[in-house]
Amino acid sequence: MSRLVARILLSIFLFPLGTIFYIVVMLVAEQSLRGMSYRHRDTRMFLAATVATWGAVAAYWCLLWRGGVRWNSFRVGGTFLAALGAGMAGTVAGILGALFVGDSSGESFGMFIGGVLAILLWLIATVLIWRESAAERAERIKGSSKSAVTCPTCGYNLTGLSESRCPECGSKFTLDELMAMQMHGDKEID
Repeated sequence: MSRLVARILLSIFLFPLGTIFYIVVMLVAEQSLRGMSYRHRDTRMFLAATVATWGAVAAYWCLLWRGGVRWNSFRVGGTFLAALGAGMAGTVAGILGALFVGDSSGESFGMFIGGVLAILLWLIATVLIWRESAAERAERIKGSSKSAVTCPTCGYNLTGLSESRCPECGSKFTLDELMAMQMHGDKEID
């Protein structure tokens, strides 16, 4: 099994593991907050479960993909900004969820919805922030195979194709132009 396939499978396992972790934290929080009033206890239980689960999910996710991401200041900063944005969106969703239900269970419902939404939004954002750029892809392909011919526009590997049109972005080149750009490292044709 390739490393990428293993990472994808481990990513899929994150969701059931995160759910089990959330439930366990809820049960532990419920036991530790037994003497508290019902309303305050539920709020603290959901908050504790959300914060602990997000921390565990973030650690798992970052450790899983740390070797597959080319870390730079944009990706590190974007990851933290995504957490902030996801937290704010989860808070708004939690408030709206609490208002929607409107009774005493509304606050708990809102905290649950907001917490889960924040975690999912952060995961989606990291997928977009951490993905490989066209230049990084072209560099990786060139580094792995000296004979690879890549599209100067998008970095798609053109090796083995019968025509000099990129199936990824649609750019057309003559074979002479492609070879000249591969040798000189030019990125686009004028």
